[in-house]
Amino acid sequence: MRTEDRIERTTPRGQRTAAGLLTLLVLGLSASGGCSVLVDSDADQCSVDADCTARGDAFAGSRCEAGLCVGAGVTGCTTNQECIGALGNYHVCNKATATCVSLLSAECTTVEGDYANDAAFIFGSILPTQGADAPTGRPIENSIRLAISDFETASNGLPPVGPGAPTRPIVLVGCNDASDTDTAVVAARHLVDDVGVPAIVGAAFSGITIKVATEVAIPAGVLMISPSATSVAITSLVDGGLVWRTSPSDVFQASALAGYVPLVEQEVRTDLGLTAGESIKLAILHKGDAYGTGLGGALEKVLQLNGKAALDGTNQDSYLRFDYGNPDDPTVNPTKYSEAVAQALELAPHVILVFGTNEGVVDIFEAIEQQWDAIQPPPAYRPRFLFSDGGLINDLWDYVGSNDALRKRVGGTVPGTDNILFKSFRSQYTTKFTDGTSPDVFGAAGGYDAAYLLAYAAVTLGKTPITGAGLAAGLGQMIDGASVDVGSSGINDALAPLLAGSAIDFNGASGPLNFDLATGEAPSDIQIWCLPKDAAGKAQSGTPSGQFYNAASGALEGTVGTACQ
Repeated sequence: MRTEDRIERTTPRGQRTAAGLLTLLVLGLSASGGCSVLVDSDADQCSVDADCTARGDAFAGSRCEAGLCVGAGVTGCTTNQECIGALGNYHVCNKATATCVSLLSAECTTVEGDYANDAAFIFGSILPTQGADAPTGRPIENSIRLAISDFETASNGLPPVGPGAPTRPIVLVGCNDASDTDTAVVAARHLVDDVGVPAIVGAAFSGITIKVATEVAIPAGVLMISPSATSVAITSLVDGGLVWRTSPSDVFQASALAGYVPLVEQEVRTDLGLTAGESIKLAILHKGDAYGTGLGGALEKVLQLNGKAALDGTNQDSYLRFDYGNPDDPTVNPTKYSEAVAQALELAPHVILVFGTNEGVVDIFEAIEQQWDAIQPPPAYRPRFLFSDGGLINDLWDYVGSNDALRKRVGGTVPGTDNILFKSFRSQYTTKFTDGTSPDVFGAAGGYDAAYLLAYAAVTLGKTPITGAGLAAGLGQMIDGASVDVGSSGINDALAPLLAGSAIDFNGASGPLNFDLATGEAPSDIQIWCLPKDAAGKAQSGTPSGQFYNAASGALEGTVGTACQ
């Protein structure tokens, strides 16, 4: 039977249902092994910390979080089964502290894999799986689960560390950061301090990645590998080699946009019959976090507009860059959505670039579209919108809907490839998950790759205890050896050389991932994407246009295909 165990808890922290019960949905294997089962928890364990103490010595020192007693518990444990027997399902023995701990917390509500097995390789993820940015976080978490499923199918997990030793299941403890830095830090402390994970996949966003890395992961010696954080600030982070990413630095996306914007400018000139002497107006509206600010700044330095640098004095009435605040950290940088929209409408740009996440679509793009006709005097055009990877979400194409004229005015850039490995990943994803999420969302392929990389890095350690530093050293063996493609068919091809102490050259669904060992990141091509339409004329999820920025050559290549028409 498959060793799969997934639990989702959707009750917010401290909130109890009317009946005072909390339903836990478990799909897969029960904690003690066996066939797939469906389990309902009969009640919350607690409402206050005192309730945990009242449950007996086994719960001494534990605290109440969202109806669960978590934290300190039975001490002196040596096996996970001891903890399950004493405290119930979703408890394991933290071998480093010989203490029973809960895998679950208010933020960490997904468990995938046979956690009852003492040989399990347990790692965590921190992603926005609930809330406004769930269309970004859930596909990444799903992709990690897909990778775990691949290993279960191909090799029954990781190979044993010696003769007679058991195979080692891969286990994910997935946490929701709600796109909030403080929530992410709390989730990270649970993963690191309670569960004792050596690695975390995440975060999805650059600012949260930096916060978790500097406050929790790096001090604890835990490796982080982000599938979608692209801020240039991460490159120079003092991390002791512990922060990696399957997503490239925004230096590459800025270069792609610097090459693409002049092409869009020429299209606008042609469409409107403008002469070379007539100015095109352009606005960059960006989120005020490390991602939006970093990408906006990187592009501004190299952007050409009206035949000159965007920052040239001749463009002072044609160019706008506006920071609309950071909804993830509003106390530091309050949101200014209405002001951003007002300034954009005042300029009436021909081209608007939006660098953000969900709010960039809902609060900026939609508002500008809805208010454009109020501009006086009314322009004889409507703007072209170019989004960075953070705008490649369901909200965008859902809003465009059957408005074909708007669909043709929307596009953007996203790191990654459209090669056969990505297409295979997409096919597997859509077969396994029918929850309305999209594998085309930036970070999904990177999350799939990250799980593979962690698994392979763990194999390189053999009998050595798995630590963040050890995994980082193992990742160094993924770039110079026999070529191995991501996917279940390549797993056993990878395991043989790794077990023999040799390196492999890992090719991911998100790209070749030829890591720079000094920075823990790899260059990537940048796809120019558009919104295709279905037979009924409704906009579909963003797809590569056929044109892309080649990171190796530093130039735009390819041609726009029929899907973008």
